[in-house]
Amino acid sequence: MLKLFSYIGLCVLLINIIIYSIGFARRGKAYRIFVFYLLSLFVIQALTEIFASNDINNHFLATYYLILSFILLSTFFYYLFSDIKAKKSVLVKYLSFGVSAGLIVQYAMFPDMYFDFNSLGLLVTTCVIIIYAVLYLFELISKKLPFPYVTIGIFIYFLSSSLIFASATTIVSFNVEMGSFIWKINALLFIVYQLLILWEWKKSFYLKATKQE
Repeated sequence: MLKLFSYIGLCVLLINIIIYSIGFARRGKAYRIFVFYLLSLFVIQALTEIFASNDINNHFLATYYLILSFILLSTFFYYLFSDIKAKKSVLVKYLSFGVSAGLIVQYAMFPDMYFDFNSLGLLVTTCVIIIYAVLYLFELISKKLPFPYVTIGIFIYFLSSSLIFASATTIVSFNVEMGSFIWKINALLFIVYQLLILWEWKKSFYLKATKQE
């Protein structure tokens, strides 16, 4: 069942990459950054599945997931806020820079973390992205802004998955059935996340393009 959920999530992610790539050059900076985020996510997820199928340690891929997701989503929110609230875009800029600098120092001091789950790094970066999502959701209350469903998806998925990834070492100590159940929940939440991204495209981009025609 876990494999099935993983493959479904990967397929929906691939669909999202394809449809969001339509008209890529005509879209704004936030849109283009988000497409790069989806593409990097697909590559990492696909490699994770390939390595797991061949019994190859894939823990180091969590490092790339951590860094790329944080940098690209931080940039995504930076461009979103730059159009509506300059102060919040500045907050995103300097907070993201500070966290990125902290990660560089952490990996420089403990290089072995590259080959394992960086629970602290994952917890900090996901919490910061959740903060950005919450701040943007507050703006959505009073304004009609782009990417509402994507932001909701980011909030739900990152909030839940942060608890799972941050406690990865604890999960390993659980019995096999409990550990498998937790990872199934995470895979299911990833599908929900990707479906919200798909719904965003339909509501915000596909329907607009249809009306313009």
